[in-house]
Amino acid sequence: MGAGIVLLVDQLTKAWIVFTLTPLVPPRINLLGTWLGLEYTENRGVAFGLLGGLGPFVMVAPLLVFAIMAGLYLRSTDPPVWQSIGFGLLAGGAIGNLVDRIRLGYVVDFLSVGRWPNFNVADSAVTVGAAFLVVGWVLVDGARVNG
Repeated sequence: MGAGIVLLVDQLTKAWIVFTLTPLVPPRINLLGTWLGLEYTENRGVAFGLLGGLGPFVMVAPLLVFAIMAGLYLRSTDPPVWQSIGFGLLAGGAIGNLVDRIRLGYVVDFLSVGRWPNFNVADSAVTVGAAFLVVGWVLVDGARVNG
């Protein structure tokens, strides 16, 4: 269910951004000066605009990572809450960006913070979800092994 919520919020925010910002020249609204804003960007790379210009790799690599993470999650017979939250965020974000890549050939990014590359709800969900999983596996599973 969490993945579905992330996917819905991601796609709705992207649709709103496209509708609202693409007619503007430049396609940006400043919220806190130039430090924080909404800025329409077509991202042909992976998260945060990395690895742009690598063609099919940017579609295949995230699918492989997602498949590995899904395999690890599905092996859990009774996953703890942190693992379910982490995987839900990761799955929803990965699917949200994949929908853009298949439908548009690029991912719509729009959150602009300082000098950081523009990103979107899906990128944020993938990052937070991965952090949940890594921290959980290190702290919880590490404590179980060492405890």
